[in-house]
Amino acid sequence: MRKVAAVVALLLGIAVVSVVQAAPAVVEGGSAVSVPSLQSATVPSSRQIDFRSTVNGRDYRIQIALPLTKPPAGGFPVIYVTDGDGYFGTWAFAARMRAMSQELEPAVVVGIGYPEAEQDLDIFMQRRVNELVPTIDPERRKEVAALPASAAALYAGADDLLQVIHKEVAAKVETVVPINRTRSTLFGHSLGGLFALHALFTHPEYFQTYLVLSPSIWWDGRAVLAGRAAFLKRVEMGEVAPRIYFAVGSLEQPDPALPLPFKVPPGMTEAQTWQLLGSAAMVDNTLEMLKVLQLRDGPAGYEVKGRVVPKETHVSVAWAALNEMLDFAVPLRP
Repeated sequence: MRKVAAVVALLLGIAVVSVVQAAPAVVEGGSAVSVPSLQSATVPSSRQIDFRSTVNGRDYRIQIALPLTKPPAGGFPVIYVTDGDGYFGTWAFAARMRAMSQELEPAVVVGIGYPEAEQDLDIFMQRRVNELVPTIDPERRKEVAALPASAAALYAGADDLLQVIHKEVAAKVETVVPINRTRSTLFGHSLGGLFALHALFTHPEYFQTYLVLSPSIWWDGRAVLAGRAAFLKRVEMGEVAPRIYFAVGSLEQPDPALPLPFKVPPGMTEAQTWQLLGSAAMVDNTLEMLKVLQLRDGPAGYEVKGRVVPKETHVSVAWAALNEMLDFAVPLRP
């Protein structure tokens, strides 16, 4: 049952990111392969900090990619990447190489992840689900209600994680490299996209740019929308003027008149798969959000853009949309 639930979660917008585990690797249909205990690989010209948060008492791992140039007078712009255990390397290399090629402004990339990702994929996945969501989905409420208060407090931890990034991660990055806190970007994919939306609606002043990729708006009956009206009022009053970019893959909500564009997940039927894809409405929800946030008379600096990326799935869109998101966040200035 748990395996089916995990598949359902993936289909509905919880991206499973790949991590290297020290435990023996198991090949489907074969025997376990022994993996030597070697030193972990690193991204060159990057730094790693493990710390225990004073906000929630939990351990975090941040990875910091340093631009290969001198910092400007006000410090580098910075991009905070949730699901850093999966996306840090990709974002770091893309941002660095394109800046070296004079295509982007040099920026610091910060991956936000968990020490558990090094050894235990299950714990890592559980943590990201608990911490990136602002509310508890109905299917989990009974399960969470049965937990001790200390354990139940770990669920729906998006507000805590947001404070960890704002109060602690930024300060630790500043001990390594000068950053400009007035030029910060938050990126999130899938549940990370839901987290980015929640951050936008509750504390839009924390970041100047929000990169929202395939957001899991469906989570908990679209509960994230509860904060949208208050956010738009602040924008209309000129209190905040963030820049926002949305992207979603067209195959995240495929045409039901055509064959399913990928294999049916194990433990599910094709009919169940179509039903879940339809209920998630990844493309429809993203386009509706894009339309509502694109105000005709927004304040100076307020900008909302986005698109549906053709022929990309919920997983593949993470790489297909990377460059356009970097172009939006840190375009090369004259």
